[in-house]
Amino acid sequence: YLQKLSNYKIDTILDVGCGNGNLLLHLQKIYDAQGIDISCKMVEIAKSKGVDAKCIKLGEITKKYDALLAVADVLNYFDKDELKQFLEDISNRLNLGGVFICDINTLFGFEEVTAGSLSIDDEDLFISIDSEFEDGMLETKITLFEKEGDCFTKEQAEIVQYYHKIEDIEAMSSLKLLAVEEVALFSDVSDKSILIFKNEY
Repeated sequence: YLQKLSNYKIDTILDVGCGNGNLLLHLQKIYDAQGIDISCKMVEIAKSKGVDAKCIKLGEITKKYDALLAVADVLNYFDKDELKQFLEDISNRLNLGGVFICDINTLFGFEEVTAGSLSIDDEDLFISIDSEFEDGMLETKITLFEKEGDCFTKEQAEIVQYYHKIEDIEAMSSLKLLAVEEVALFSDVSDKSILIFKNEY
C-alpha cells in the first residue's frame, strides 16, 4: 500500500478502519496521517503505539484528505446499503484529485480460503473458528476457551462479511476506478483485489 501511495501527490491521509495501528505507524513516517476505527478497543491499542487514532465513524469526520485507505477487508464488513453510504462518505472526505485505496476478498477467497473450520488446541486455550459462505455472505463463529486457574472461561463471537463484485462497487461510487490489482496471498489464484479510485469531480 505504501508503494502504491507513492505514485500520487499526497500530504494528508486517513486510514479508515485502522485497527491496531500497525499500518498507520508506517504511514505517519511519510505523511500527515490519522486513523479512525469504530472499535474503541482497537483504537486504544493503536494509540498505545503512538499513532493519531480516534474512535469515530467516517460520516462524523469533517476534514478532507489527499488519500483515504480502507484495507484488511473493511469493505467486506458492509452489506450493500451500508457500502453505498460508506462510499459516499469516502468521496465526501477526499480532496479533488485525491485517491482512495481499498481491498476486497474475491469470490475464490470466500469460497476456497476463508470458508471452513480451524481449531487451535493449546494447554491454556482452545480456539475454534467455523466459517460458512452462502448466498454471498460469510458467517464466522469463533469460540474461545481460556484457562484461568483450574477452570476455563468461554467466549464466543460472530463475524459477518459480504462478497461484493468490483463492478458493483464501481457503480456505487462517484469516484473513478483507476486500477485493479489481483493478489494471491494463500494460493496461485487471486483471493484479494486491490482497488484504486480517484476523485476527479
